[in-house]
Amino acid sequence: MLPLLFILGFAVLGTVAVVAAFKQQRQARARLAALASRLGLELKTQPAKFGFEPLPVVEGPHRGRPVRFFTYSTGSGKNRTTWSAVSAAAAGAGPFTLDLYPQNFLGRVAIALGMQDIRVGDEAFDQAFVVKSNDPAYAAAALLPELREHLLAVRQRGAHGHLTVQGGLVRYAEIGAFENDARVDRLAAMLDVACDLAEVTEVYRKP
Repeated sequence: MLPLLFILGFAVLGTVAVVAAFKQQRQARARLAALASRLGLELKTQPAKFGFEPLPVVEGPHRGRPVRFFTYSTGSGKNRTTWSAVSAAAAGAGPFTLDLYPQNFLGRVAIALGMQDIRVGDEAFDQAFVVKSNDPAYAAAALLPELREHLLAVRQRGAHGHLTVQGGLVRYAEIGAFENDARVDRLAAMLDVACDLAEVTEVYRKP
């Protein structure tokens, strides 16, 4: 009798988890649909995989360039992590690369051990972010005051993700799906930052 109760218990827990996951997916889809409507972009569904339909993608032109809101995963099994992201394409981009992410304890330790951290001369910004690039001087110049102000404001709203410029694509990503309004708003706020950096990338010329 006891083994049967354990089996039933696991079955109930599994069912509850599946129902909760589907509910979260529906809420995320609704938020993405609202985001597409707000920004004048298109909501595109994705083909089902193993009977499961991934979250749709929001994409289209913004400020004259292709932009995209999407989710992706890294790792597998228990180490699988879901990310939500926004990206902007940079046409004819050169080799300029940039990595920017919030400063934390591990980052400070890594910097102390010699990891690159470009300083832009803005104390608040330099204390808040770690900046890496293959062209430090250009990266410092590209992070204009209004761009730094925008990044600091979004961080105060909880942004803790990773901003990258590489291969003609500017992308900001943070852990989690589009399951809450705060994350959707942060990703939307990062859209113009991504477009600004795409413009900077397009005019880059390797010294």
